[in-house]
Amino acid sequence: MTIDDATYTRPMGTDAHTDRDDSPAATGSRLLWDGGPLSPLNVAAYVTWLPVSFGMLDFARLSAADPVEWLGAACLLGFLALFVARVFLGRDHSRHERWWMAVVLPQAVLALLAIWLLGGGSGAVLLILVAVQLFAILNWRVAIWWQAAFNLGLALIWRQAFGMDWDRLLVELFPIIGFQAFAALTAYYATAVGDTRDELARVNAELLATQSLLEESARGEERLKLSRELHDVAGHKLTALKLNLARLARDPALAGREELGTSTALAHDLLDDIRAVVGELRKHDGVDLRAAIESLARQVHGPRFRIEVTDDARTHTVQAAETLLRCAQEGITNALRHGHPGEIVVWCGRRDETLELRVRDDGAAAPRLAFGNGLTGMRERLAALGGTLQVLPAPRRGVELIASLPAGA
Repeated sequence: MTIDDATYTRPMGTDAHTDRDDSPAATGSRLLWDGGPLSPLNVAAYVTWLPVSFGMLDFARLSAADPVEWLGAACLLGFLALFVARVFLGRDHSRHERWWMAVVLPQAVLALLAIWLLGGGSGAVLLILVAVQLFAILNWRVAIWWQAAFNLGLALIWRQAFGMDWDRLLVELFPIIGFQAFAALTAYYATAVGDTRDELARVNAELLATQSLLEESARGEERLKLSRELHDVAGHKLTALKLNLARLARDPALAGREELGTSTALAHDLLDDIRAVVGELRKHDGVDLRAAIESLARQVHGPRFRIEVTDDARTHTVQAAETLLRCAQEGITNALRHGHPGEIVVWCGRRDETLELRVRDDGAAAPRLAFGNGLTGMRERLAALGGTLQVLPAPRRGVELIASLPAGA
């Protein structure tokens, strides 16, 4: 697994945890297949496979234990089994593209073998199902070459095995290619819609988290202003009042007055109360990251989130808070794009003189870690504030991102 860009565009086909790639293996397949084995698209595929298979099989020859017929039937069942396996792989996006191809390309081979063994032009419909999967996995240029190779194999079978003349062959083949093109375009544009949806969700989450961060910064400024006003104005005047009351208490004519003693006690208590309020307000100095991180997580659908932000997880500047927030976003998006976890844990708090952020997922079991442009940028932003960034394999499975800043950054 490679960990890469902050924009987190896992879908389009290199290793997991990469920057951006050109095949829709994750987002497109997520849109097309993630409804599960009984999603409408998958049910439509089963309904397509069933009459095609029944139309190709000769049940009388099956009853007579004809080995060719049984081998053809095995090819059709193998096609269905691989398609179902592909459906379940479509729900586990942590696998590399070669795993996807390992269950898609054999489908085309089995479909061609079934056509060769059983005859029947309806078997070519199975290549349409292959086309949908290919264009949901690969770069469209590569998918076109693969589909062209399968169609060439189909043409050779029709020509050599069944002696079909070229005129009829072209008449039979072109409608199949047209349906394949329609299916391919459907998969391609569905992938584009999925990419756009994910990008809009990412930008929306970023904007909402930034808004929350700015609101918290404004509240922090107000608290700081109020604590200073209480300390510098009310506190100083009460201190002056206590000094004047103490001076009056030394006057022999007033020393025994109950009112003077009561006023002195009230001034003393009031000054203590103001100091306590100021101290409480100063406990909340800085920018609280909790609301911004929770806002970021609320926009993400799919995995469970466990947000743990301690009360002392505060930064002194908006710049430091924004840097940690972007690191949280980087960790979450990397996990979603490349690990596809069931749970993401975000922890933020102080460790000695360091403010630390940890994002851990339970995604891919054996990640291969590397820094791309996004994480490199995050590391540079942290370094400018005296901080560090680490990306490590999680103890059991998945990846853990650790960003740290000096407490006074």
